[in-house]
Amino acid sequence: MKKPISYLLLAIVLILGTGCDLFPYMGNEVYFYSMAGPNEEPSSFDLKRRDGGHVIIMSRGEWEEILNQTQAQTDYLPYTDFYLSLDGTPLTAIGEKTVDELGNTGWHVVQSFTLPELRKGTYTLIGKTVFRDKEGNPSRENEVTLKITSFLSF
Repeated sequence: MKKPISYLLLAIVLILGTGCDLFPYMGNEVYFYSMAGPNEEPSSFDLKRRDGGHVIIMSRGEWEEILNQTQAQTDYLPYTDFYLSLDGTPLTAIGEKTVDELGNTGWHVVQSFTLPELRKGTYTLIGKTVFRDKEGNPSRENEVTLKITSFLSF
């Protein structure tokens, strides 16, 4: 008799949790370019408030081809710089740039930044990737309106 009630309670919690949007972005790592709009267009992104803050991962890969580890290390790593700011204040990078394999998109240059614990509200996050290997030193810059919501927002 207790097992059916336990299963029913678990099902109710899962349904309510999904309906209340409790589960997305509960982890502490978020990829910046999953928040950013296409073609450097401003975008907005909702993120749950989290004790200890979040880690924002910036990355640079290639659209036209899938890079292998050696290509990413030799042709991209030395020529890529990342900058991330929150409301005009630079965020602190965690360690050095490195390369990592991101799913089925090949190897990318990556660098992580600390996004501090934020109160519920709206913030402006600006990420810039500088390509020093491209002629004219072009860069990519994205502005994200970051909305921090409470963990139990319905």
